[in-house]
Amino acid sequence: MKVIWLAILVTYSLTTGQSRSTKKYNGYKVLSIEKLTSHDQVQVLQNLQNEIPDLDFWNDPSLLRKTEIMVSPKGIEEVETYLESHGLEYNVTIRDVQRIVDNDVARTGRQGTMNWRNYQTLNTIYTWLDSLSFQNPKVVQILSLGKSSEQRDIKLVKISTGGYKRKPVIYIDSGIHAREWIGPATATFMMNELLKGDGLDNRELLADVDWYFVPVLNPDGYQYTFTDDRLWRKTRSTHHGADCVGVDANRNFNFHWGETGVKKDDPCANTYPGPHAFSEPEANATGNFLYTHRRKIRAYITLHSYSQLFLTPYGYTDDLPDDYDEIRELGETAAKAIEEVHGTEYIVGAPSQILYKNSGSSRDWAKGVAQIKYPFTIELPDKGETGFLLPPNEIQPTAEETWEGIKVIARHLLKEYPY
Repeated sequence: MKVIWLAILVTYSLTTGQSRSTKKYNGYKVLSIEKLTSHDQVQVLQNLQNEIPDLDFWNDPSLLRKTEIMVSPKGIEEVETYLESHGLEYNVTIRDVQRIVDNDVARTGRQGTMNWRNYQTLNTIYTWLDSLSFQNPKVVQILSLGKSSEQRDIKLVKISTGGYKRKPVIYIDSGIHAREWIGPATATFMMNELLKGDGLDNRELLADVDWYFVPVLNPDGYQYTFTDDRLWRKTRSTHHGADCVGVDANRNFNFHWGETGVKKDDPCANTYPGPHAFSEPEANATGNFLYTHRRKIRAYITLHSYSQLFLTPYGYTDDLPDDYDEIRELGETAAKAIEEVHGTEYIVGAPSQILYKNSGSSRDWAKGVAQIKYPFTIELPDKGETGFLLPPNEIQPTAEETWEGIKVIARHLLKEYPY
């Protein structure tokens, strides 16, 4: 009898994906440094980044937003002394990271069916995707974008009513950074809304636009956040052995790879861009698909968190695309639609203009190489109050408002058609 109950327990744990996280964050704090007022202050924080590499900067120093840093109990005194000695004001926004992680884990472990009240495991998401194809065989195709480093399938979902007329194509991915759980939750919510067909708006967009979704672009990392480390960011590749695992796949695209905003010489860093461009199968598969279908894909949207930003090309340079004004105008219209739902405000613009430079991103590659007309990175809520640990009760409001923004982009593409 004990053996039977043990088997049931193991099966339940595997199917729900309930976390048995070995990485603990007891006593870890998140410090929020007030908005910086000079480039000298930005340099002060960048120096801190370099001097104490174990610090987890949840976002890089910028003049336009607060900077959040997760600090271990051992490092808190040193960091606070450093900040105070340089006259930088800060608040403790999260006093015990593990407490929030435990709350997330408890909620994800209580259910095994798809919903948007809680964050879902990879197994739950993939099972749900398969069910969509079974229930909607004429509309939903489950394809494979490729295999991850650990040979997991990267599921690509095509939603199309078919027909002979040419339609604009929108490609949406999420979860390239594993700990950004709100991305896959939002992507799957939008898929569900599209297929439910509630309202004339959704029915028209289902009929007149072809959609591709990759809800979990980094399945290895996403799975790892449920089993080992809730705040893991990178892939799970092993270019440098077990000591420094993973690559920032959103710095791994072969367009101005490794030029700025990365740590090329530190494979343990969260922004390590890899040993070479497209070293990561997740990035390489995305690039191959976007390039192959570049003449059809009119909008590329990648969902991230956090900061409430609607980012356009480019990140690697101060130079802007020739059609930047057109791209930004569409982004601002979409951001306005988002704000009208729950009052959530977004800043729109190129990273090099409103944040900091970074290179090798999927967004820049989509514009610079694949020549996709409208590439956007949407940094979902919040603005740092909970950061990557956005509470589950924020899933539905975030997804609802984001969908309204995406619909604005889709309707704009239809107005432009034929190109």
